[in-house]
Amino acid sequence: MPSLIDETGFFYHVDHIPEFLTQAKLSDLEVEFRAQIEAVLAAGLSPTHLDWHCLQNGGRAAIFELTVGLAKEYGLALRVHDRPVIETVQRQGLPTNDYDLLDSYALSSIEKSAHYAQMLHDLPVGLSEWAVHPGLGNAELQALEPESWQVRQADFDFLISRQAREIIAQEGIVLLSYKPLQKVWQERWSSAT
Repeated sequence: MPSLIDETGFFYHVDHIPEFLTQAKLSDLEVEFRAQIEAVLAAGLSPTHLDWHCLQNGGRAAIFELTVGLAKEYGLALRVHDRPVIETVQRQGLPTNDYDLLDSYALSSIEKSAHYAQMLHDLPVGLSEWAVHPGLGNAELQALEPESWQVRQADFDFLISRQAREIIAQEGIVLLSYKPLQKVWQERWSSAT
């Protein structure tokens, strides 16, 4: 899809997303999005939701609408990141997080567990999504991310820690996947037709 790749023939780097969004053709995006969904299905996996990852809610209203259509067609939920899109989705009677996405990748690895503990204690009532980036700081990860592998190791260490389990229990936090959200989205899609 020519409008989706840079001059070197690769997808745009996250630093160049604004440039990408100005020239990406909706028809090319639809072909690419469908190919990715179909590749997951062909691998025998059962996806629960669609995610733009670094595109932050699609980046343009037309991309958002395209993705909503694909979510409906494939019976999937949609991962949303910020207030305006959250409100748009919720006005349609669809469940999604009640607050902006919490992403802790940029937090310093030093004292990260203390920051994480405070974030869990401060989590508001409602549905929240917290993006963590766990990984094992082995040789492979260090080769892939020589400058940032510690971030992933620190996330992994906290997530499997006794401290995290205790705070989750104390605060009455219920952990869930997108599976129950997908079910409600599917029910909503089927009742709308």
